[in-house]
Amino acid sequence: MDMGDLGKDFRRRLLLVEDEQLTRNLIASFLEHSGFHVASCGSASEAATLAHSFDPDVLVVDISLGAGPTGIDLIHALRNSYPHLAFVVLSNYVALPDSIRDLQKIAYLGKRDISHPEMLVQAIEEVLRDVDPSETFPIAQHNELTSLTRQQREVLALIASGLSNQEIAKRRGTTLQSTEQLIGRIYKSLKLKRNVATSLRVQATMLYTSITGLQGIDE
Repeated sequence: MDMGDLGKDFRRRLLLVEDEQLTRNLIASFLEHSGFHVASCGSASEAATLAHSFDPDVLVVDISLGAGPTGIDLIHALRNSYPHLAFVVLSNYVALPDSIRDLQKIAYLGKRDISHPEMLVQAIEEVLRDVDPSETFPIAQHNELTSLTRQQREVLALIASGLSNQEIAKRRGTTLQSTEQLIGRIYKSLKLKRNVATSLRVQATMLYTSITGLQGIDE
């Protein structure tokens, strides 16, 4: 055996992406003590660069990463280049990320849950093994948006992005009339009420943002 092999680090490699520095340092320190080889950074762009040199086994990523790409964007950017990579998604929000729902080896964990650090380790261990984490750490969380169809959530995301009805219709390749009818059904499903202070469109955007933590995304 090459003596140099004795110095190799065979711990599982974990890339942590969290924009809040104190939280990032605390989580990184705990995971190091739990036996992982941890690299950490605060943005999606840093993580994309770091992943190339670090070659992680698992990505632990916050959905909201401040200005710039989100954690969901990062997952999509990395999943094709690193097919072996497992994911644990963290958020302060009850996220409903349709675009990652069907991915394998992915778990969702609310940040409130990492006050119990063993839950984070359990989530990581499950996605690293051939275990379906969807029952223990499900991506889909029950909230107001779960009453919507996937098509309706996609349109709501476009509304929250600031697109007009005309722009949404063009984006989706449908007529303005059918788009307006669909948006009306979204408002009805969300049980939104007209009032003088806030339009239905603003109410829908605020609700979407409060649940997902995103300012609207292209699903």
